[in-house]
Amino acid sequence: MQINTSSLFVNLNGRPPALQNGFLKLSNKKIHSFYGGNEEITKDSALLYKYRMANPVKIFEKGQNHKPIDNVSDVPGDFLAQLNEEGYSWDEFRFQSAFDIEWGDDLDYILSRLAASYVTVYDQLNSHFSGAELDDHMARLDAAVSKVMSQRADVFAENVGGFLEENGFAGEKDKIYDTIASEYQNKVRQYREFLRNNSDYAKLKGTEYEWLADDAAYMAQELRKACDTTNASDTLQGQYSLEEISLANRLVQDMTFDGLFDSLGNEESFGLDAGILLLKTQLFAENSRVSEQFADKMTRAVNTSIDHILDKINDRKLKLYDDPYYDKERAPVYDKSEIYDISRMMLKLYKEKGSYSEAILACIDYARDKSKGKEDINGKVDRYRENYYWKRFYDNSDCFRQFYYSEGVDRRTAYQKLVDSWNSFAYDISKLNDSRIKTNYMSVLA
Repeated sequence: MQINTSSLFVNLNGRPPALQNGFLKLSNKKIHSFYGGNEEITKDSALLYKYRMANPVKIFEKGQNHKPIDNVSDVPGDFLAQLNEEGYSWDEFRFQSAFDIEWGDDLDYILSRLAASYVTVYDQLNSHFSGAELDDHMARLDAAVSKVMSQRADVFAENVGGFLEENGFAGEKDKIYDTIASEYQNKVRQYREFLRNNSDYAKLKGTEYEWLADDAAYMAQELRKACDTTNASDTLQGQYSLEEISLANRLVQDMTFDGLFDSLGNEESFGLDAGILLLKTQLFAENSRVSEQFADKMTRAVNTSIDHILDKINDRKLKLYDDPYYDKERAPVYDKSEIYDISRMMLKLYKEKGSYSEAILACIDYARDKSKGKEDINGKVDRYRENYYWKRFYDNSDCFRQFYYSEGVDRRTAYQKLVDSWNSFAYDISKLNDSRIKTNYMSVLA
């Protein structure tokens, strides 16, 4: 299966797409710290850390013999030589930092960091400890791994597996959790085998930085660089890959119930939102890293989920029908057939045009025109008498002239939100950013 890379992105007035961070989306940010986070640990940063730990600055103490330094060139030369003469000592902070794995949506990266950290620390403990002291450290190592593993696996199993189970597929949580656990063990085995045959994989022996061989966080990082475990093991028949679980997790993030459909909208705006979800699912299904079987399962689950969400919205309205003060003629339940007419048109337009961007823009016009054809200022249904959703679709400046809107409110138009949502998702799924179109539509920020 191949992604159609033509015009993946809708460009807002010629500007690059605004890529937003969604739920569990941290892995693309550089998180600065000497150890932990996801910024690369360099030899210079490790040396600065060691020097600062050996020469702490006491802010309330007068007459200190040294001052804090920020540049590695200021570290005395004899300090670097001294490090290689020191024996091994347990560093609790470095141990904790090796397992300070940030939350993110790249499952392969998370498991690779965890497995490399485990193998690195396991090897160092066996090299420097024995007896009860070794048992104590090993117990803490197992506890650290178990905590990270269960937390991360639970999130993906709950997000993706829970979504599938809620929409007709039983046993998915356990299946995804077992897949993650199995792939983690595969990575541990691969790293151990590599380490056994490549003891100097970080190329430190005989150098002035040989002391770094005892640095758990640095050595785990270098082990991941030296031994690529991505796609190293064949996925068993019927088992999901880490890549498709990660991509499915990104898709599920956009399937939240609250806020999925704008309360000021009508059947046509609901249909447009549903169509965007179907188009996102289409992009997910076309990804070469996603199997046809899993793509079909997720596609059916998304369709079922949309239907369930619409039923919930209508159920809320139906519960109000018995209220004598509720006017069901002015606010009737939504016509699902009209909603699906728009959402199916989105897929039809994509198949005709072969471009995601062109399909989105054409479907916007189709939905607006259809809604406009139903508008009746003297009609009974409120959402077709004065439709504020479509009236403010491209220009919402009148909203923010009112005094009761606070500064912190999201001022993007519905069009801008749609574009931002699509561009963010398309980039996360395809990692492509070179197929945009320019539009003449103006979306005004007040």
